[in-house]
Amino acid sequence: MRTYGRRTLASLVMAQPRKPSSEAQLNNDVAILEQFYHNEGFHSVDVEREVTPGRRRPVVTFRIVEGPRTRVSAIAISGNVTVGTDRLLGQLSVRPGRFFSQAELNQSGQALQTYYLNSGYPFVQVQTGMAGNDTLATVTFDISEGRLCHVSDVRVRGNKTVSTRTILRASEVKPGERFSQEHLRGAQRRLYATKLFSRVTYYVIADSGQGAEGAGPGTDSVVVRFDVVEQSHQGVALGGGAEYPPTRLIVSAEWEHDDILNRGHTLLVSGEAGPTLFPFGYFRAALDATYRVPYLILTRIDFQTHPYISYERTAPVFDTAGVVIDSSATLREIGIETGMSRSIFSQLTVGLTNRLRLVADTANGITNSLVLTGRYDNRDNIFDPGRGLSIQTAVEGAGGPLRGDNDLYKLTGDVRVYRRLGIIPPRQEQLIGDFVVAVRAMAGIVRPYGRSDAVPYYEAFTLGGGNSMRGYGDRSIGPESTSVAGYRFGPTVVNGNFELRTPHILRWVGLVGFLDVGDVGWDFRMRAYEYGAGAGIRVKTPVGPVRLDWGKQLRNPPAKDIGRFYVGLLHAF
Repeated sequence: MRTYGRRTLASLVMAQPRKPSSEAQLNNDVAILEQFYHNEGFHSVDVEREVTPGRRRPVVTFRIVEGPRTRVSAIAISGNVTVGTDRLLGQLSVRPGRFFSQAELNQSGQALQTYYLNSGYPFVQVQTGMAGNDTLATVTFDISEGRLCHVSDVRVRGNKTVSTRTILRASEVKPGERFSQEHLRGAQRRLYATKLFSRVTYYVIADSGQGAEGAGPGTDSVVVRFDVVEQSHQGVALGGGAEYPPTRLIVSAEWEHDDILNRGHTLLVSGEAGPTLFPFGYFRAALDATYRVPYLILTRIDFQTHPYISYERTAPVFDTAGVVIDSSATLREIGIETGMSRSIFSQLTVGLTNRLRLVADTANGITNSLVLTGRYDNRDNIFDPGRGLSIQTAVEGAGGPLRGDNDLYKLTGDVRVYRRLGIIPPRQEQLIGDFVVAVRAMAGIVRPYGRSDAVPYYEAFTLGGGNSMRGYGDRSIGPESTSVAGYRFGPTVVNGNFELRTPHILRWVGLVGFLDVGDVGWDFRMRAYEYGAGAGIRVKTPVGPVRLDWGKQLRNPPAKDIGRFYVGLLHAF
């Protein structure tokens, strides 16, 4: 019985149907197959190739005799002085009784080295080995720990306009601390996140001086040096899109500066306009700015303020008989959000924000609230994730001692999961990617208290549009009695999205199939969920995928409904 299927083995060799081949290439394929089996514990495998005439082309057959497979009988660790063997065994993926795998052996050796590197031993060396026969083997790990080291100095090289103080502050690496490779990699990510550098590398150099202050006996010191290559600190971006129906063009522009006052402060100003072409004469526009101060008062707390203003003149809404359901309306809003956040560790951030909002032309138009937020994010790529988890929660309280016109509390949660299916062979996945399943679930509730008897529409939830329920009109889902200017709102929301994303065709174009479900109601006992489905195209760009989606309303679609098109930057979620 063969251990590996034909599909797996065929993905390893260069010979392919209807493709030219040579004697040297076939010999190399034999060596590849033998090496593959050796790495999986088949040390007496025999691989032969045979070329026979076919109807149109020669037929290449690889005949494989696997032989017995080696199991791991024991694990031996030597050279460890400061760390106990039991603790090191817990780092290994190799286990006695399991089949031998060279990949697992290499991974275990790397895990031991990483453990030492993150524990203060920058010069550790780990040698792996295997001894035994065709059926049983002992795997060995020989460790040379080196000396425990602390950081004596942190230096920067290559910066021209960005101050060294800004770089050292963002790195968070300080003299006197114990060496940790994980901390240095985190510093590298933080420096890239400033968007001030196109390249950041770090070097660990043995210190020939007196050592780090407070290092203690039995320790050595190292110097950490960051080499940086600066990039432009300012940028302008232009964007465009379209919605249908109604037929609306969307244009946007933004300007960003990432080193205000030469202190790493960020200023982002953006604007958007969306005139309708049919019916003509209606539009929406928005202008906002964001100013961010990292490491407020020399701490890890980030400060951010975000003023904004928006204006929209909505088109009248007609029923199938041409009777006006909702007349044209003007919606004006101005506000500012100011708050602080802190990264507990690289994947978890908490924040506290004050939100002051004024909606004009309403009886109770002022909302003043505090919002406590939490975010956990371990996605491998924030623009085009292939695996990982993102969780966002928010607890908001408005009114009461904060005053304003509205007393309310709001709870929201958003969970997103991404997973590669592993269908594409690893060699091809590096070029075109893999099939990815993306799932999103969101829920929220808002309730009045105190002076307020109801939640105003602009503080309630809504669904519909390219980022929530594709196939439905923008903000079109909600209880019948809450329609405002053609939009619907409600105090409770549930929304789920599912996408299957394909690998990239020609390395830059991917396809997406999706299903959206959700509803907005008075409580979580929804009257009936809405459904939408469709397909889309993703075009790979350096700043994330550009998407074109077509969605169709599945539940009670209106007459002559042909679906809706959406164009935008990045995935819907």
